Amino acid sequence: MQDRNSVSSGKKPQENPLKGKTTYRFGNRSFVVESVFKEESPDTLGSVLLRLMKAEHEKL
Repeated sequence: MQDRNSVSSGKKPQENPLKGKTTYRFGNRSFVVESVFKEESPDTLGSVLLRLMKAEHEKL
């Protein structure tokens, strides 16, 4: 596994992926996710995504 925050390699550390938009694809659906919740929130990104996907699935 590669250490993304390694400064000794001479490369800049990568930007935090939670600060940008990410697209998740499940079957024929795409979910564009942008983190807007507080870092100290009890909700994790995974729990929020799961709740949104379940809500979308229940609409069908």
